[in-house]
Amino acid sequence: MPAVAALQPLRPVVRTAPTVAVNGRASGVGRPDEVLDDVVALLGEHGAAARGMVTHDLSELRDVTRAALGGRLVLVGGDGGVHALANLGMELPETALIPMGQANNIARALGIPTDPTAAAVLAVTGAARAVDALRVETPKRTLVAVEGVSAGFHAAARHRYTAENSGALAAGVGALVSELAGFHPYGADVVVDGARLSTGPFAQVFVSNLPYFAYGFHVDPVARVDDGLLEAIVLRANTRTGALRLMAAAKNGTHFGRRNVSWSHGETAVLPDALPVVADAEPLGVTSTRVSVLPGLLRMVTP
Repeated sequence: MPAVAALQPLRPVVRTAPTVAVNGRASGVGRPDEVLDDVVALLGEHGAAARGMVTHDLSELRDVTRAALGGRLVLVGGDGGVHALANLGMELPETALIPMGQANNIARALGIPTDPTAAAVLAVTGAARAVDALRVETPKRTLVAVEGVSAGFHAAARHRYTAENSGALAAGVGALVSELAGFHPYGADVVVDGARLSTGPFAQVFVSNLPYFAYGFHVDPVARVDDGLLEAIVLRANTRTGALRLMAAAKNGTHFGRRNVSWSHGETAVLPDALPVVADAEPLGVTSTRVSVLPGLLRMVTP
């Protein structure tokens, strides 16, 4: 009986034609027009007559997102495409992701396959679930982060990064090495739901919604994408060697439980002192920052 059940075709969940948006600037999308044709064909093979376009800026993404309202948007690209979607400032349709970035942190966090064919099947047959995001406020601007916020050593290195998108690994390593040469700890407060988590000195703070950040760093092993909570994580180090060790541990998700790592759940995290800050992959300068949860901002299709 199990063998017979396995042969039965998957039934589409999508009842209307999905709208495909291919991020023409994503690091993993080689020839966007060809990718669009391939994705539309894949969706058609699994019962969904899709339509779509290649997007190059926020205006085009807004147009295709508006066209998908009441149905399903299939977003083709990397983490940056989801970040852009979350910052459109409009009602959002349920969204399937076909990951074609470098890190694919969002796909990994949600269990979305990185194989395009498997992701296309999921885009047609999967159900949407609520996914939280983060409201990031500085004195100069407000935006939405999906993965999280970085403040301190890693963020300062990201400010040195000059490549066009976040997929240039060599440029990222070069920026990290340059920042390491002038490493210094930060003496600043970290406050979660009104309680002080840290007063420094520390090397790095992450405020996370998803488990992964940047180049696949497993910064938040306890993250849940729909619990209405964020995690603030403080890595305390006074030396370059100490900072490198903690960042290496954060890469593998083995930093929790170390005596020089503190973390806390909460609905709001405040960094009242000026620090280098990055939201997702977007540098925000040296600034004070307030981060709060936006419950269920996104509706993402997951297994």
